[in-house]
Amino acid sequence: MVKKIYLIMMFIIFTSSSFAEGHKGKIDLKGFFVADGKLLNDDKGNFLTFTYEGIGGFMAVEGTTFLDNSSQYCLGAGTIPGKGFEMGHCKINLIDGDTIFTYYEIQLGKPMNGTFKCIGGTGKYDGITCGGTTGYTQINSAQEGKVHSSNFMKGEYTLMK
Repeated sequence: MVKKIYLIMMFIIFTSSSFAEGHKGKIDLKGFFVADGKLLNDDKGNFLTFTYEGIGGFMAVEGTTFLDNSSQYCLGAGTIPGKGFEMGHCKINLIDGDTIFTYYEIQLGKPMNGTFKCIGGTGKYDGITCGGTTGYTQINSAQEGKVHSSNFMKGEYTLMK
């Protein structure tokens, strides 16, 4: 009887540890973002570039749970509309205290057709890989001087731990 219990315990330990390594899943997030933006114009009033720094939050949707109730801080910039890219980096803080860092790129004039990828993480997210699509819909800001948008991220992730 003791041998059977021992074998069952060993089976549970080995199978549960194998699930932890290489865990994969879906990313499906929606959220809001608010930022302070700055514009650079030439002496003729032509728009040249913009920068922004802001915060937002995400909720997991469509039955997913990854990054649910997370907070993000992003720095981004872009160039002449329709002729360049908006790009930036975000730090996503999770409810468990760990962090994920992302890079995104969105073609100007096509705010719903961007891409993102994970470039690092802390704690159990150390070594994470992820990627997918991202984008935003501009919202008429309730506060002058702020940029507001609703954002999404959709893709897949792999955890190595």
